[in-house]
Amino acid sequence: MPALVTRRIALRTLLGSAAAVAALGVIACTPKTEVTVAGPGQQTGITVIGTTNVSVKPDVARLNLGVEATDTTVAGARSRAADAMTKVQAALKTKGVQDKDIRTQALNITPQYTQSPDRNVPPAIRGYLVSNILQVTVRNIDSTSEVLDAATAAGGNAIRVNGISFTVDQPEQFLSQAREEAVKNARARAEVLAKAAGVGLGAARSVTETGNGEAAIAPRAAQSAPGGLGAAPTPINPGEQQLTLTVSVTYDVTTGK
Repeated sequence: MPALVTRRIALRTLLGSAAAVAALGVIACTPKTEVTVAGPGQQTGITVIGTTNVSVKPDVARLNLGVEATDTTVAGARSRAADAMTKVQAALKTKGVQDKDIRTQALNITPQYTQSPDRNVPPAIRGYLVSNILQVTVRNIDSTSEVLDAATAAGGNAIRVNGISFTVDQPEQFLSQAREEAVKNARARAEVLAKAAGVGLGAARSVTETGNGEAAIAPRAAQSAPGGLGAAPTPINPGEQQLTLTVSVTYDVTTGK
């Protein structure tokens, strides 16, 4: 039996036909294939690692909104923040955001200090800052700008927009088909590479999903104050999102002809 030589071959190809692309909502689907043929003393086999990147349009927006209020007393600052947050949440609901999609993320009460020019005099509390932060899920992504503008108008000068991100609510509908295509692609590539290596390709010994995740495009919004009535809506662009799927397939090899 001739000794097997270890080879690593990296290939980049476009995955799937136009029909598969349409079914997935895919803009680009690019697998990376790595093949190893075992050497003497090692268990023979070909391992194919395929990484597929699927570009999809996000369908959910997540807003990180908050209010801040200050006063000389904790009670006063808390009352002002509570009033502003009540108005913000009411505005969110008028735009179709449900209670289950409004989650309090943080509530902080922080003393504010004044430093004396005399370093021997300790800082004195001049007031208190109360902040209340929400995570808001907007399921009708086309209404994101409208929801954001309504919240900022309702919150007045107390509103804070800490960030915005976009994601896919049910990525599995895209990843399931990507898995199937990745495994089919791996088999086809393994057959070609096994032939080039001078061995035959047997059945799949194992198929492992070594990792899948997502890298959402998450533009960050600056802190903002409300616009006046009739102001232009805030431009919101979800862009595209990359869903990444990686599978590892090990095939048996045969050396007889």
